[in-house]
Amino acid sequence: MQVVRTEVVNAKAPDGQSIRRVIFCGEGGDCVTVDMANVGIQAEDEVLARAKEILIQTATFGLAANEYDASSNGNFDEVAMTSASDGAGGVYVFECRDGETTRRIPPSTMASLDAARSEAIRCAIDLLADLQPGTDALSGWLVRVSNENGDLLCTVDVAEADAARQASQLSKPDGIQQWPPKD
Repeated sequence: MQVVRTEVVNAKAPDGQSIRRVIFCGEGGDCVTVDMANVGIQAEDEVLARAKEILIQTATFGLAANEYDASSNGNFDEVAMTSASDGAGGVYVFECRDGETTRRIPPSTMASLDAARSEAIRCAIDLLADLQPGTDALSGWLVRVSNENGDLLCTVDVAEADAARQASQLSKPDGIQQWPPKD
């Protein structure tokens, strides 16, 4: 994606926590959003640098969960989890359902289960926006979070994602547009 515009904004996570949001907009309307805990970085160039680091770490962490997955054609018939830890926080594995398909995100280190749950809700809201009534299942789970041992810790379903989306829209002050804009 060729980035043609970048936006840095202060935002609120679904749990009300302040975050910094960087939106990388590309040609043709593609956008990638990076939400970061508001850790005191104020200078926009530092925020952009941190967001780029997060994107690079995410893009290069494409390890297979096991030998079966490494040699598979992508049709995984079992859920296996891996772990990666640097000792700073818990390791969480996200599994997202987008319509009829699911995908696992490589393990992420997060400060707490609350932080992982907030991220799961944010991801579920994004997935909810992409579901097509009449085509995609508008019920059931959207995001599941497991620990590094594969134990299911929490699930965000369509109803919870929709309630969080509605709550976040109600809490937006006048004059702030939703991103991406809804028709």
